[in-house]
This record gives sequence, C-alpha cells and structure tokens, in this order.
Amino acid sequence: MRRMTTPLDARCERARQLSAAGRLDEAIAELRQVLKQSPEFLPALEGLAYVSLRMSAFEAAADAFDRLLALVPRPGAQPTFDAAMASLQAGRPMRAEALFEATVQQSPDVIGTLHTIGLTWAQAGDNARALAWFERTAARAPALWQAHFNKGRALGALGRFDEEIAAYRLANAIAPQQPDPLVNLGVALRERHAFADSLKCLHEAVRLAPDHAGARTNRAQTHLLMGDFEHGWHDYEWRWQDGMQTRRFDDRLWDGKAPLAGKTVFVYSEQGFGDTLQFVRFVPRLVALGATVVLSVQAPLVTLLGGFARGVTVLGEHMPVPSFDWQMPLLSLPHLLKVGGNVATSAAYLRASAGRETIWRSMLGAKPEGAMRVGFVWRTRPYPPNRDIALTHWAPLFATNAQFYSLQVDATDDEHAALANYRKVHGNVHDIGAKLSDFAETAAVIAQMDLVIAADTAVVHLAGALGKPVWVLLSYTPDWRWQMMRRDSDWYPSASLYRQPARGDWDAVMAQVSDDVAAMSCSFA
Repeated sequence: MRRMTTPLDARCERARQLSAAGRLDEAIAELRQVLKQSPEFLPALEGLAYVSLRMSAFEAAADAFDRLLALVPRPGAQPTFDAAMASLQAGRPMRAEALFEATVQQSPDVIGTLHTIGLTWAQAGDNARALAWFERTAARAPALWQAHFNKGRALGALGRFDEEIAAYRLANAIAPQQPDPLVNLGVALRERHAFADSLKCLHEAVRLAPDHAGARTNRAQTHLLMGDFEHGWHDYEWRWQDGMQTRRFDDRLWDGKAPLAGKTVFVYSEQGFGDTLQFVRFVPRLVALGATVVLSVQAPLVTLLGGFARGVTVLGEHMPVPSFDWQMPLLSLPHLLKVGGNVATSAAYLRASAGRETIWRSMLGAKPEGAMRVGFVWRTRPYPPNRDIALTHWAPLFATNAQFYSLQVDATDDEHAALANYRKVHGNVHDIGAKLSDFAETAAVIAQMDLVIAADTAVVHLAGALGKPVWVLLSYTPDWRWQMMRRDSDWYPSASLYRQPARGDWDAVMAQVSDDVAAMSCSFA
C-alpha cells in the first residue's frame, strides 16, 4: 500500500526543488527543520547527505550518511559507496574502508566495484590501499587487464619498481592491442635506463594508437633525453593533446614556413619559469627572420627579460595582448625553427641589472678573505618532488670552507629554522631567499656569487643564462633536457651536472659536491 504524503514529505520535496535550483543553503536549512521535528525521517537524512556532498561539506555529509545507514543497514550498493566517499573526503579513511567493504557485499557487479574502489583510493593518494583492492580485483578477474595495469601504477607509486614492470607486462600480455600498458611500461623502463626497450614499447603504442597523446609525449621525452632532438621536437608538439596544457590561441599559429619579414609575432610562455628562461634563447632567431616579436612571460620574469634582445617587447602574461600576425607557444620554437640539436648559445644571453648588483654588493658586504660565495637552492615548487633535496643532505657541504647563501624564495618555517641551526653550527649559512622579490633580484644576487649549486629548478636556468658557474643536482632519471651520462650540457656552457648513482641516492651526490667545493675553495684561499 502506498504511503500517504505528509507535511514532512512536502518539505523534503521543497528542499529537492531548492537543491535543483542551486539554492543549496536554503535546501539544507529546510532539511534540518524536518530533522528537528523527526530526527529519523529517512528522506530528510538522505537529502541532507547528498546536498552536503554537493556543497563539499564532507563531514556533515558523512554524519548524515552514518545516521541514515544506522536506520537502513542495507540501503544498496550505490548509497553505501556514496557514504564511503563522504567519509573518505571527510578524512575518515577507516570508516570509508568499512563502507567500501559493505559496498562490495551489496554490489551486483563485484569485480567492477572492487576495481572502482581501487581507483578511488588511488585518486585519494592512498596507493597502499589502492594496491590491495587492485590485487583483489585481479584475483577475482585475472583476465581483466585494467586490474593489472592499475596495480602497476600503484606499485610504481609505492617504489616497488620491479613489480610495477611485471604488472604492466602482464597487462600487455593479456591485452596486446591496448596502448596504455605499453606507455606505462615504456616509462617504467626509461626510469630503469633500459632506453632501447622503453622506446620499443612507446613506438608500439604509437603504432597501435597514432593519436595517443601520452604515447607521443613520452616518446618525445625519451628521444630528447637520449639526445635525438629531431624526433623529439616533433613528438613534443603532442603535449597539447594530453590534457595537461591549453593553448592560449587556436588561430594564426605559425607553421614554420610562412615568411616573417615585416610581421608581428606573439610568443607566449608555457609551463614553468625555468622553461621560459631556457627557451627565450630562441626568440632572437625570429627577429633574425625579420619579425617584430612580442613576448608574453610570467610576471616575475618581466623585469629580468625586459630588453634582453633587440626587436623583442616583453609583456606580463596578465597584460592585454596586442594585435599580431602570427602566434606560437615558446617551447614550440625548436620544432618550428627546425633547430634540431643546435640549442647552444655562444655566450650568456641574460644579464643582471647593474643598479641592483650595486645594491646587493653593498648588502652582502665584503667577502670573507679566502672564502668563495655559493648560492644554493634545494627544492622545486611544487612539482616534481623527486628533484627535491632535503636540507639534511646538505650538511656535509655546509661543513666546507665556503659562504652559502640560500636563494630559496619559498622556504617553510621548518626550513628557515634548519638554516638558522646550520648558521649557528657553521657560521657560514645565510638565509636571504625571502628578500628576493623577483628573478631580476635573484639575478643580481647570483652575479655576486662565485658558484650556484641547485636542484633542478628555475634558478639553474637563470644562473646558466647569466653565464654563472652552476652545479646542477639531478635525480637518477633526470628531466629530458639534461640527457644522460654527460657532465656538461649543450644548453649552458657554465653548467656541471651531478647525477644520482641510484634512484633516490642524494647522499652520494652531496658527498661528491662537498669534495669538489672543498677542492675549489682551495683556489680562493
């Protein structure tokens, strides 16, 4: 027999209409009034849970779901899964895990549910839990390639690299026509420095799916890492298709063929500060082709780059775009100009402001007799973390006879405290990063240094562009631009590269750097 509509039902319907209209606060107020009258009124509890979820009020949603499930122990798989999601987003992982287990018990599609829960934990960053669910999925459905593929992803995130590769190989064996396992296997093999096998996987992935952006971009990075610029630059143009970046303009993209004489060309920065500093070297080549260039860059770079080349007007990326004939993203210049591996510059192509240099020369004071000045940076911001070198690894370096100046502009409170402690112990560590307002300021300080030592950050590119000696500290498999094996770089004649001998081994790197600083310091004594 159908239940009769009550005034409480009418108020819940009113709340539903308010929610549908986007008036979520009013809907919540209506539902709370219903629950004030009848705390166990199920439609109101359900409505409160879901409207709270829409508002990202996760604790309120989780509480409402818990009250609802206490009254309806088996509400079905979907509400139970939603309750688990609310608990997960509310920071209650143990409760979420219990609710996910209950979801499986009520699900008509156990395999799909197991796999979805694994993906949910992976998205939340809990790869250990994700792995457990993917393993359960694979055990129930050993022929499901996605289970092995996502198991590999979780294993890689947990640092279990041999098992990661094995999982991708199994996924590929089950579904040899699927490109995704091949792409991830290619990347994992690249991290193991099995470059021939890596490229074989990536070539096969592209053959299977010519429009697979991940296959193309990873093949590009592998070619570039190996110094094969001709193939690398071509595939690197697929970075626009992988969902990570968006072009500022879709029309009037220069094709590398149309004459530029008498034309205004708009070039805009992309990705990070270091990318801009590295690739502006190619902009004068456009001027040499007869173009008038307008270069749009990140605001902290405007002062530094203003006037760096004749025929180039530098604007901040927030400023209005003037009329132009052609446009292009900055990192497409090597491809469009067909530079191949001709990336070197004959001399420094940026310079610090003489006025700012004078100010910093005064601020730093006279250099201690017999000691060289070293600027240093230990952390990227905010990605990728495998380039970061925790300050604890720098201790041997600070014990040498040199004066060290932190150029880290975003040091945390804990890092400032660590620097203060090093200064207390050694007396030669100076924390000046907070005084560096933009890259022009940093350039003026670098000009006062004898050497810069840094993780793979924008400061490396700034020092190299200024022609300052810079020691670049690189992870086991570095960013493609540093290639492999070599100690020097085509990008910056003043750079020396220090590489991890094994994945994660910064101590060996810093031990070598410390020895070399100590030896170099002898020439200043």
